[in-house]
Amino acid sequence: MSSERPGVDKTREKLLVVAEDLIAARGFERSTVSELCRRAAVTEKVFHTYFDGMDAVLHALFATWVRQMHTVTEEATRSGIWKGSAARDVIEVAVRSVLDVILERPALVRAFLTKGDADPGMMAELRGIGTRLAERIVAVLAECRDVPVQPERSVAFSLLVAVSLAHHYALIGDEWSGASFTAAQLSEETSRMICAYLGLGPTIRAMGELPDGAPTGEVPTVEGPASRDR
Repeated sequence: MSSERPGVDKTREKLLVVAEDLIAARGFERSTVSELCRRAAVTEKVFHTYFDGMDAVLHALFATWVRQMHTVTEEATRSGIWKGSAARDVIEVAVRSVLDVILERPALVRAFLTKGDADPGMMAELRGIGTRLAERIVAVLAECRDVPVQPERSVAFSLLVAVSLAHHYALIGDEWSGASFTAAQLSEETSRMICAYLGLGPTIRAMGELPDGAPTGEVPTVEGPASRDR
């Protein structure tokens, strides 16, 4: 039995995969149809059976990315899976899930933001992602304990801060403040900051300093006064 997905045009899919790699390497403005075709080993005539130009390629990549963002949102905020959970668990998982999708593809997000500034349709889609995520988090928080005060406004502001940091990371980089953060560390610190803002209490990781080089998932050991005095 074939493992290929039905309805998938392999040439078009290959062009999109190669285009994303090209944009990551050169940036969108310096990515050309001729270079994309060379890397994908197709003629420009074949390319133009699928796309009018690089703007059309970017819109196709954007459509796929938007679907991914919505899928991540729905999976992280499914009704019923958080019933009785601590509210901070919902916030941490939702925020990290969405930030991971943004931070793992900074060059692509940078292109979306740059082109989207002059494209009302793209901007509307970007706003729609945030609106949907805020709605889903607020809905799921109703199933949790220790729900923050005014969750609609608080969650909306929290997501604005989180996505602003992610956009800054994509547009400018991670060292604007003089300290360097990996994508995983930025996601971790943002989640902790939002939970603190919402008054949801510290996570285990927030009780101790995370070493700069610590991999994602490493939980620092926090010694109490008695153990330090031994």
